[in-house]
This record gives sequence, structure tokens and C-alpha cells, in this order.
Amino acid sequence: MNVYYLGIIFIILGYSFRWSWWLKNKKGLKVLVYHKVGYPPKFSKLKELWVTPENFEKHISYLLRNNYKIIGFSDLKKYYDESKPVDDVVLITFDDGYENNYLYAYPILKKYGVKGNIFVVYNTIGKTNIWHNPKTEPWLNMATKEQLIEMYKSGIIEFGSHTMNHPKLENIPFEDAVWEIIESKKQLENLFQNEIISFAYPYGNGAYNEKIRKIVKENYIFDFSFKQGITPWPWDRENFPIDRLFIKYREGIFDLKLHLSKGRNKIL
Repeated sequence: MNVYYLGIIFIILGYSFRWSWWLKNKKGLKVLVYHKVGYPPKFSKLKELWVTPENFEKHISYLLRNNYKIIGFSDLKKYYDESKPVDDVVLITFDDGYENNYLYAYPILKKYGVKGNIFVVYNTIGKTNIWHNPKTEPWLNMATKEQLIEMYKSGIIEFGSHTMNHPKLENIPFEDAVWEIIESKKQLENLFQNEIISFAYPYGNGAYNEKIRKIVKENYIFDFSFKQGITPWPWDRENFPIDRLFIKYREGIFDLKLHLSKGRNKIL
């Protein structure tokens, strides 16, 4: 074979190893994390935090075609309490509580009759995502209380806490972090008149901080990091939060399949 073409083949093979197809399959709990469902604003520097409604629907269709059970936090508690296997289970989670979750993701989930789970930043309900730098993307509307309650009453969406104000918990005084964790649970339980059992650390910050995580474990059953991966099951709650699979803007079904089977789609 011509040396030139042989070189091209090696380059292609080498590039393909960026994807995780060659890694061993992993078993455990698979938790997908989305943020914004819709169409990113022009010149957005945060496009990776978006997924279009068309792609989101393709993801749901793929999961159902491949016999995954798409569950809520309350269902996960049953799996945890009864030590049931979770290899065919997927949680769909959304961080922050954007209005676009209500406008685009909720109708798709309702269409297919499957559950989603939203981690809400309580003090931004009905406002905007003020923790973002507007130079990277214009501020976006957050879901209103009325929209959140409608989704909750439908049985399609369950809710967890994402703190009161979306801080990096390790970067604020410890007593303020405690308030962010506990007060958000109290306010959300008052809003939905139901126990809030799940918490996600903003930016993943604090998920491996012993003092912060102790407060979270005392107030919630499940805590979710932003670390990429599939969580071994049975879950070692005492020592580790639940990892998640970050779904990005340009990722297709092949990427989704790799996330679910390998715990990541790319190595580099």
C-alpha cells in the first residue's frame, strides 16, 4: 500500500480513538444532565449548554427504542431502598430551571409519557439566570412558579434543589453554604408541598468537600455531582455523590450511545 495512504489510515484511526468506543462497557446508574433546551442566541459562547428540541426528542426516542426505563427521583428512591439493579434505568436531569425546559422539554417528555427531573435555583424562579456573565450569553428567563407547579402536578416532572442562588459552595462562608443547601429545600417543599430528596451542586463545586457534603447528606437522600461518569450500583452514598453524563449541543445519537455504555463519549 502507498505510504501516503497508509499514513492517512493511521491518522483516521488515531483520530477515532478520541471517541470512547474502544473502552470497556460500564454498568451502573446512568444520569443524563441537560441545561437549556431550545436554540442558542446568536454569538452565544455557551452553546455546549444547549440542546435543540429536535435532538432532545431524538434522545428520548432512542432511549425508549432501546428499552431504557426513564424514571424520576421518587422512582430512584425505590430502586435504592430495594437494592434493585439499574442497568436499564436512565434519569434525565436539567440544571437550573430555565423557562425553555417548560416550553420545549416538558411537551416532549409529556408526548412520550416519560419523566424528567429539574434542579431549581429557588431565588431565580420567575427571574433570570443572573449568575451568568451576560457577555457570554444574554440572560435567559427562568421558569415561573406557575409553570413549575403545572409540571409538577402533571406527574411528568420531579424537582430537586440547586441551592437558593447558584453559588460555588466552597467559595462562600460555610454558614452561607449551609443556608443555601437547607433553605432551598425548605422553600421548594413549601412550593410543591412535597419532600425534596435530591440536590445538585452548582458547577459541581462542593460535591467532594467533606463538610459541605455532610450537610447535604443530612438533608437529602440523593446528591448529584457534575463529574462525568456512570455511578457504580449499589451506590456508596457514604463516600461518593452520584455522577452524571453531560449532554452537549453538537452531540448526536452515537455520542449518546457512548455516554450510556462507556460513561463518556470522548477521551480528549
